[in-house]
Amino acid sequence: MIIPLKRTIQTITLCLLFLFQGHLLMAQDLDLREICTIDYRTDFASLLEKNKDSLFPSSSTLGSVHFYRGLSFLEKNMYPEAIRDFKIARTDPTVSRTFCNFYIGVTYMKLNISDSIFAICSEALNVPVSQLKNPGFWQNAEITQDHIFSAYLIGTNEVVNHTTTDTSLIETCLKFATHDRDFLEAYINYGYWNFQYGHYTKTIDLYKHALDLEPSYDSAIILCMGYVYRLAGDPDQSMKSYILLKSKYPRFAAGFNNKGCLYAYIDQDNKALNTLSIAIRKDPRLLDARCNRGLVYLKLKKYRRAFDDFSAAIQIDVNFADAYYYRGFTRKAMGDLTGSIRDYSRAIQLKK
Repeated sequence: MIIPLKRTIQTITLCLLFLFQGHLLMAQDLDLREICTIDYRTDFASLLEKNKDSLFPSSSTLGSVHFYRGLSFLEKNMYPEAIRDFKIARTDPTVSRTFCNFYIGVTYMKLNISDSIFAICSEALNVPVSQLKNPGFWQNAEITQDHIFSAYLIGTNEVVNHTTTDTSLIETCLKFATHDRDFLEAYINYGYWNFQYGHYTKTIDLYKHALDLEPSYDSAIILCMGYVYRLAGDPDQSMKSYILLKSKYPRFAAGFNNKGCLYAYIDQDNKALNTLSIAIRKDPRLLDARCNRGLVYLKLKKYRRAFDDFSAAIQIDVNFADAYYYRGFTRKAMGDLTGSIRDYSRAIQLKK
């Protein structure tokens, strides 16, 4: 399951100098809001699709029935029942013990029980837990499916559930899992890890491979690649990504939002306004596009239009703190100090 993630990461500094009664009123940095819909994946749907032939039971053995009921329990968030079925299933020689252990680990990750994940991986690999917590072990580990699944479970759980501050262990485990060139989730998650730490070139390489593995996932991957190219200082490749996205998904409002941000970043403000307006027409409730267009209007000192966009965003979401902040900024530029104080106060209240 793709979890929408709209991250307010600083992408462009717009220095706005306002004059009021002959004095410098304010200089402020404002953030545009680009959209990335990729997050760490924990559903592992591609594994079942990839291994459906080997997983499909040759006969309706008791173990296979328990395994598939365990998967159903897992999808229904019935975790104790899922664990019990997977443990029964792995005693049946007709069922993959590797996959049973893996999905026991997945269930523990859903429950945020880190110690149990280490325990199941230790059992699967016949390696002490202390070794599994050592990044050096993974740098020289044997490349087997059990090792790949164990590394992936440990790395993903540690980063998703914030159970350790040892970033070297997380990175080493996520990287090790990409030894399986067909493991989509491994490439998505290791790519997202690199994205969070500003390793944009590596992120792009990993996302490209993920795109080759799962073309139907391309809208989210291409959208984020456009964003990452921009962060990497390559606006040309970023623009190519958004052009490709438009050709394949002409109704995808998030693509127009990000493309509009890119135009603003390279100081093509009119194109930014036009493109953001297209995003709003395609999805009138897309708060990011409303906010971004308001910021471009604000940069151009078109205060009334900026005010209207921030007000429209507030109508869509009365708890959208940034819209109150930016509208307060706009009110101040227009000389409405009382209104600006009211909006700033509301933004402070919402951000507490």
